[in-house]
Amino acid sequence: MDYARIAKLHNKVFSTPRNSPEREQAINSLSEAERAAVFSLEKDYMLGRITRKEIAEMAQKSNGTISYEQFVKKSESNEKGVMQELAQFAMKSPELYQQYREKWQAERSEQQRLHNRRLTENTFKNKPFSIR
Repeated sequence: MDYARIAKLHNKVFSTPRNSPEREQAINSLSEAERAAVFSLEKDYMLGRITRKEIAEMAQKSNGTISYEQFVKKSESNEKGVMQELAQFAMKSPELYQQYREKWQAERSEQQRLHNRRLTENTFKNKPFSIR
């Protein structure tokens, strides 16, 4: 079975409140094979074999979107063809790409600011006040 489709169905079923008519309706709308796959995925989650984050990433793959962590890895890598993947992602979902890019740039500028601060603190450490 397609894991992305099963992850979407899992999110559809388990995003509803427990013991609610909405969840019962979502479960009843599934075929027998889909129901077994969804509950198998939930069982794996309950046993700790998989996390909610991994389930969400599986569901995102079917949409053609990528997670923020994947975006950061691809943006920082120097591999061939990665920029094409990012460009395709930007064309498919420009709003999400813009959000990811702004968040990533803010994190990088914060890291750079902290790095520069550490450098300056170490430069003037144990120096007379007149040199500072």
